[in-house]
Amino acid sequence: MLLAPIVKLVRAYDSVEWEIFISEWQKGLQGYHSVKRLGGTSDLGRDVIGLCSSLGCQGDWDNYQCKHYESPLATPPACEDAGKIIFHAFRGEFTPPRRCIFVAPRGPNTALRDMLLNPDKFRAEVLATWNTRVAPNVIAGEKHELAGNLAAYASAYDFTSFNYATLDEILDDHRRTAYWASRFGGLLPPPKAGITPATVAPEETVYIGKLLEVYTETTGAAITCVDDLAVYREWRSDLQKQRVRFYDAEAFMATYRDQTEPGTIEDFAEQIFDSIEPTITAPGPAHQRLTTALSVAGHTTPASVLAAQAKVRVKQGVCHQLANADRVTWKV
Repeated sequence: MLLAPIVKLVRAYDSVEWEIFISEWQKGLQGYHSVKRLGGTSDLGRDVIGLCSSLGCQGDWDNYQCKHYESPLATPPACEDAGKIIFHAFRGEFTPPRRCIFVAPRGPNTALRDMLLNPDKFRAEVLATWNTRVAPNVIAGEKHELAGNLAAYASAYDFTSFNYATLDEILDDHRRTAYWASRFGGLLPPPKAGITPATVAPEETVYIGKLLEVYTETTGAAITCVDDLAVYREWRSDLQKQRVRFYDAEAFMATYRDQTEPGTIEDFAEQIFDSIEPTITAPGPAHQRLTTALSVAGHTTPASVLAAQAKVRVKQGVCHQLANADRVTWKV
């Protein structure tokens, strides 16, 4: 894919769309407990934040300062934004962020880039210009000059936490997220592989129970729990195959749940349901209904951005997700 048209498109975003794009970048990497977009008049210098725990900004967190200008980011606004973070951390509004990353579609200019790569230079610039660039802008209608405890705090602040990300770096990361496909087109990144636990988990109870009904009808024996399959090697093996399908589908849905438009994974599952619905309402033995539904699901190609990454086993696993949600029953 040619990146030049995408770079041009991204640089044409307005400030709101730029913040949304940056939040996608961080959400898609799945490295945070949560990612929130706060940009506004009372954001205290925070535009997009990555929270590392439920403690929010009282715990570890990172700040992504979004600056969408027609030219590279210059030193004065960067100093003002750095000062806001330092000031509000001093006031106890939040703990100092681990990182404060300036993100601008045209990057920082040469002078600012040199300062951010040499934290002592950036510290000296922020402190030297505080009273003109920062003091009148941290709180509307007030002026907070660098003096006393504030001066000591700002001087001791960890300026290595300030850095920048280039648009090339952001795009390289964004391409590995599922947001890329919906924003720019192309294939989604591959889903995570399913991990099937050795023993049946509580969340499997419903669909496993429905499979045991299939085995009961087929064998003519009373099979009420997984342990009852000990003497039925064929059906014990079949159950394990169905569990692998279920967990592949679970991993598939988890991969794309927060990285696609709301309702995308639900619509994907609904289309699988629509494809198998005639088979689960047709008369016949439970095992026949099960195998027919799995075959139909495996050959279904939902009209979805997820379709290209959905392997047969995933689509069959969705059948068990539907059974687990009590929407599908094999034995009537």
